[in-house]
This record gives sequence, structure tokens and C-alpha cells, in this order.
Amino acid sequence: MGKKSRTRKQKRKQMKLTNNKEMTKVKNYTTTTKTTWKPPCHTGQNKIFTTTTGIDVYGGGRNRNGGWWKCSPMVDLAIGPDETMRPVNKSILTGSTVVPDGWSCEKFVGGIDPPKYIIDMDFPDFGVPQVSKLFWYALCDDIVEHGIKSVSTQCAGGHGRTGVQLAILFYLLNADDVRATIADAGQLIELIRELHCDHAVETTEQQRYIADVLDIPVGEIVIEDRYSGLYGYGGGWGKASGVTTTPTATIKTTSDDDTWEDVLSEKWDIQPHPPEDDPCECCGEATLNVDDECTNCGWTGPSLEGSRLCYTCGKHHPADAFTYLDDAECMVCHSRFLGIKYDDTSVECSGCEKLRYFDFIAQRNDQDKFVCYPCVSKKEMSE
Repeated sequence: MGKKSRTRKQKRKQMKLTNNKEMTKVKNYTTTTKTTWKPPCHTGQNKIFTTTTGIDVYGGGRNRNGGWWKCSPMVDLAIGPDETMRPVNKSILTGSTVVPDGWSCEKFVGGIDPPKYIIDMDFPDFGVPQVSKLFWYALCDDIVEHGIKSVSTQCAGGHGRTGVQLAILFYLLNADDVRATIADAGQLIELIRELHCDHAVETTEQQRYIADVLDIPVGEIVIEDRYSGLYGYGGGWGKASGVTTTPTATIKTTSDDDTWEDVLSEKWDIQPHPPEDDPCECCGEATLNVDDECTNCGWTGPSLEGSRLCYTCGKHHPADAFTYLDDAECMVCHSRFLGIKYDDTSVECSGCEKLRYFDFIAQRNDQDKFVCYPCVSKKEMSE
């Protein structure tokens, strides 16, 4: 029995070495999506900004000694992903000394009084909050109505998810003249990075979520490494002219004919933008028709329906991960075989030499390499 066990262990070790060798072969033309360790950049729960209405907003990461329990004085409201809202060592909150219940010495053992309000969010790591965009508008109204003067934001590392919270709160809690200086989500993220940390907001999905919530354009993608899923959040199409109302403590009540969505949309002047005025995510031109089809480059948007099996990797992928309907091999496997640059969401276009999302790829050329919609359009116009 012992001999068989050692044999299996040796096989696993050999397989690991073999996989490492294979990775070495392709490392010159692949883009890794592995989360890399970041050097020390911030510790503690620090005040990031004060709004024009006098609200102090803090930010940090639990794993960087930066949970709400590090705030002094204690904040009025703490918000963050549910799994990061308590310290790993719970005795920090209660005190490490244990005394009988009801003894007067209990009040001298340490411990921390929590904020008056705590919001635990469903907010997956490297993802976006699982709440409606109107949650943030209602939250800002609640902050004003309840007289909140200090807010703590956090996540595990104090980077991606903390950055999303800081960006949204900065935009919504500040006055109109401050919001007017922010053109798009990319610019807003760069501002938060200057105030907080260079690593704030970590995924394209998160940048698009910010744009969608705030009804502002996505702007230039300022994410260096893509950690997000295949398509990311569905928003951020360069939506509307932005929010124009500073939050007030007066909230209109709903009637039988109203919904809270109607109330918040009216109060914050959230105006949906007609599709024909939205820029195409592929080429950037404002040429989308009512069917979300770009009349400039031909892009028709991602297809999120159904999945197909790649017979090379043996995995199921959304339809847009394949160039053609009859393809038996996904774009990633095709790229790996031909030495084309790729990551989990994109492949390199042979024309513009940019990493393009799967749904931006229109066809393959004579060399069996990928060509994006804008490059196909340019070639057709030149001919």
C-alpha cells in the first residue's frame, strides 16, 4: 500500500513539473490572469476624502490592517463585502480577557464599540456588488437623512472593491460642481487612485459597473490586468449626461402609482439614454442603431445565450468565445496553438495588434489569425 501511495505522489510531482514546462513555452505570448502579489502600498483605515457636504469617507483593507475597527474616532457607517466586515481575530472587537457576565470589570477589558450602522454587501472578490444601481442612490439619501458624518469602506486588500465604493460615493456625495469636473469612469478611477492607492479598482468589469451606476461614459480602460469574467458587467455604455442633484434629507414617499425606482429616478434626474446616442463599445463611434448594431464597424454586441463545447480544452464557453458557428475550438485554444496573444477574455487582433474582447472579433484572415470589427470595416472601405 505504501509503495502505491508513493508512486501516485511521484506521478503528481512529475505532472506538476510537466505543466510548469508547458507554461514556460507559452509565457512569451500569453497574458497571465493570475492575481499577483502587490507591494506594500497602504495600511490602516485612512481618510480618503471629505465631501463638499462635510462627510468624511475612509478606505482600507482588512488584510492590510485597515478594517472599520481601526478608525478613531469610530465612524457612523461601515460598508463593505460581508466576509471582510469582521476582523480575523474577533477578540479585537470584544477584548481578549474573558470575565463572568455582569461583572463590573468587564468594561475595562478592552474591545471596540462598533459603528452605529453596518452594511454587509454581497460583493464577490474581483467582481461587482450584487445590488441594483439604485441601491447607491438610496444609500446616499439614507446617509443624509440619518445625519451620517463619517463612512468607512473596506474589502480584503483595500484595492478593487474598496475602490469601487470610494468612486461611487465620491461622485454621488459631492456637489454638482465637483461632478461636473469628472468626464468618465476612467478619469474618476484615476482620481481615486491619487487619493487612495494606485491599485484602486482592479477589473474592467468594475470600471464598467461604476460607469453604469453613475450614468457616465466608461472612458479609457485604466485596468492593467483583467481579472474579471468573460464579459464583465453589462453596463457602462457611455450612458447619460450624469446625475445633477445633490442628495438631500427629504425623500419623496411612494404612492400607489409610484415605485421606489420612479422616485429615485425623478429625484436624482437619472435619464436613460437612447441607444442611437450611445458609443459603440467596439469602435467607440456613436453609431449604434435601435437594435444595438453598429453601423460603423458592424459589431452587434455580445451574445450571452447558450454555451458550446470546445473539443480541444473540453470546456463549455459562451457562443462568443468561438469565431464561427461551426468552430469546434474556442479562441483561447486556437490562440495557444498559433502563438497569438490572449487572456481569459480577449485575443489579439492581427490588424490593430490590440487585445480585443471575444465579441469584438469578426473573422479570421488567410493566416488563420483574428481580425476585429473595426479592422474589417477599414479594409472594406479601402477596397
